[in-house]
Amino acid sequence: MTFHSSILNFSASQGWAMLPERADELASIVLDHAAGIEKSPEVLEAYRSRTAEKSERANVRDGVGILRVEGPLFKKANLFVEISGATSYEILRRDLQALLDDTAIHSILLLVDSPGGEANGCDELASAIFAARGKKPITAYVSGMAASGGYWIASAADRVVVSDLALLGSIGVVLGVQDRSQADAKRGMVEFVSSKSPGKRPNPSTDAGRDRIQSMVDDLADVFIAAVAKHRGVSPEKVVSDFGEGGMKVGANAVAAGMADELGQLESTIQSIISSGRKSRFQPRSTGGSISMSDKTETGPTAEEIAEKAAADAQTRISAIIGSDLGGKMRPLAEHLAFKTKISADDCKGILEAADKSYPIAVEGIEPEGEGSETNAGAKGGQNYLDRKRTTGALGAVDPPAGQEEQQKVKAGWGKAFGRINAA
Repeated sequence: MTFHSSILNFSASQGWAMLPERADELASIVLDHAAGIEKSPEVLEAYRSRTAEKSERANVRDGVGILRVEGPLFKKANLFVEISGATSYEILRRDLQALLDDTAIHSILLLVDSPGGEANGCDELASAIFAARGKKPITAYVSGMAASGGYWIASAADRVVVSDLALLGSIGVVLGVQDRSQADAKRGMVEFVSSKSPGKRPNPSTDAGRDRIQSMVDDLADVFIAAVAKHRGVSPEKVVSDFGEGGMKVGANAVAAGMADELGQLESTIQSIISSGRKSRFQPRSTGGSISMSDKTETGPTAEEIAEKAAADAQTRISAIIGSDLGGKMRPLAEHLAFKTKISADDCKGILEAADKSYPIAVEGIEPEGEGSETNAGAKGGQNYLDRKRTTGALGAVDPPAGQEEQQKVKAGWGKAFGRINAA
């Protein structure tokens, strides 16, 4: 069996969410390639395009990650996908995750132009796109068509924008089944199916066989319809009645039916996404819709808030120093520490305590009294300490010192004391 005949047999036996005329075109691509004919250089060029970081086919433009959902759709990437200009669900899924993980990308655009394709795997990709809502805004732009599986994927985006001539719809599933009865009869072949497994080989030439096959196709279609209803926020009944009944709707009619959100052109759509993405990086965004990237944008304090806090902290520090017990007793020293230094309030209190304890030996020419004397007790914070400061002029002398020479000594001693304290 040749390569292209194997492909054709495969395609005839699969469930398809794809326009029938495009299925014929897909088959012709295979035959042309087998004959050595390249169908389109654009197809090969599209396959070579890999520009987004860690992706296989995605592109990036000004922070917008672009996933191209183009041509026939298949579950797995293989040689057939490469030569036919088709798209693989698996590649799209991996590229979607790469775009979601890339912090430089703020939005995602699905560029859709597809007649649909293999049903198997389409639901998984659409579910992944739908689950990504809220992480980054996702827009689907339909240029050409979003038919069957192509629309299944497009409907999963936050927003669907379509060109004036875009075709949307073909919601349903087609399954091709070969009736081999006549061919088998000519070859003299008779096939037996186990009596407990009548559904294993339903015979399309019998009513019972056709009913089984039809039931399976209807079940697949129900999954498709339910997914579209969920994505578009409508009931399955509305999808069945208003979304073309398996047919296609054009541009404005698709928007009116609820299949899409608005008409637009590709370039203007990209520019609006770029502009919206830039704003979202600097401004909080509303959470009213599903395309919100986050509840709010984290920002730091304003200059006014910083200034207010600094002023409040400074006032608290000054009050703690001057308002302390020793700050009231040693007001000049406390004011010096509060206004002339940047020492913390706790450290300033420690300096005041040290000065209070060491006052008698800090003043040159005044010897501390004995261990149990009244004067020494006063030096540790009693009334004698205040009397001594008043006498020496530290707090403004109430009674002038007895002699000029002694007053000069006292001032010099206080100067040295302040110098030591400041150094500490």
